[in-house]
Amino acid sequence: MTNYILHNNRVEIINNNGSVFTIYFNKNSGQVYYRYKVGTLSNIKHPGIFLGVDLNGVGYFLHNHYHYGKAHITTEKEFAQGMPLYVYNEKCSNTPLKVIEIGLNEMFRGESYKPISYNCQTYTNTACHNQRKSEDAEKWVGGIALVSIALLLIGAVTSSGR
Repeated sequence: MTNYILHNNRVEIINNNGSVFTIYFNKNSGQVYYRYKVGTLSNIKHPGIFLGVDLNGVGYFLHNHYHYGKAHITTEKEFAQGMPLYVYNEKCSNTPLKVIEIGLNEMFRGESYKPISYNCQTYTNTACHNQRKSEDAEKWVGGIALVSIALLLIGAVTSSGR
């Protein structure tokens, strides 16, 4: 993919060979959906932005995933990985068309996936709310910091008792 042309009812993706792939918008386009991450011990949400459907009715998502290494367009089936999909229950600050535009711009910018600073949640929050944040990464980092402080305090208390 080299570029895109955004219209009110569709996006035309320009492929490397010059061909054009069109994805048509519907009422769900620009909405953030999620599935739970596969193979994790906790219920971490893996969000993506519903883009639309092709002429055959195949759905497409924008999402950032470590397997691919950066944000990309994938089919709904590949995004879901056999898991149920849920609509994020928070309203985006941006309009659906703006969410799609930012999501596409982020994808073409090509920033590499980073588990803490540029993951799937960071990607969708950037498009949806213009904020680079990941709720789950913040929880994990905060939890690790809290455990570290607790261990330091326990170590200090036990060493002063000797």
